Amino acid sequence: MRKTTLSIAATVVAFASLLAIAPATRADDNNGSVPTGTLRNVAGIVAHSGGRSVQVGTAFFVAVPSMAAPGRSFVYLVTAHHNLLDDDGKPRDGLMLTLEDSTTGAMREEPLPPENRWVLDPHEEKADVAAIPLTPKGASIAPIALASLLGSDDPLVRPETGAQVYYLTAATVGVKTHRFEALARFGHVSVPVPADTEVIGAGLQQLSYLDGGGAPGFSSGAPVFVSAGLRFALWGILEANTSLNTDPVFSGLAGVLPARYVAETVKAMGTVQDKTLQGSKVSP
Repeated sequence: MRKTTLSIAATVVAFASLLAIAPATRADDNNGSVPTGTLRNVAGIVAHSGGRSVQVGTAFFVAVPSMAAPGRSFVYLVTAHHNLLDDDGKPRDGLMLTLEDSTTGAMREEPLPPENRWVLDPHEEKADVAAIPLTPKGASIAPIALASLLGSDDPLVRPETGAQVYYLTAATVGVKTHRFEALARFGHVSVPVPADTEVIGAGLQQLSYLDGGGAPGFSSGAPVFVSAGLRFALWGILEANTSLNTDPVFSGLAGVLPARYVAETVKAMGTVQDKTLQGSKVSP
């Protein structure tokens, strides 16, 4: 079923999701601070209930270079799959994406496609990751480059215990004048080698752990970056709600689904979309 979804998604948006992505390397990538280029890749997922907006989770954008259109990249929105499901494991209705308007700088909302349009990891469908081609018009976004995913080429690459990490969530700040802000929360690598852990709403997952004083539930799906040499790389997806949350031994820790699951998913989507583009070039 998901293979069909992958083909449909790629065909429909093969052209629409292509963007010219400038190199993301900046001077602040090398001085230990949060790289400016990572602050515009994050978005929030909300639902509306009782006349108010309820935060459900977090998502982020990833760019995959196109082989068929050199110099351009496919852009995908990525989140934890369980963010798209309700407490009974059924698709949520009416989910909205919150992101920064490129004109006003304020937070705005856009409807998200239904859960059955999202693509899961083609190799491990039960992995808690979902992605969809999405390039919001008039939004200020700076997708994470595929090359910045830790282990995108070598799945065995892992950070060292104690390495600095941070993760991002989307928020509105200001009382009279509202603006979008990417909130950065900091911590360190606690458990670098993944172990099977129960994630509420997603079943058993292979998770590493960061020590950051705990994480709010809506941060599930957030991008987690880790210090890797002279740069920061995407370590994985934050999993805020696990079975270990109630165990005092693991107090203050949050799970991280390794970035290789993200890489597997978006690379497979990019391959299909490239084939679609190549086919359109040879069609009469």
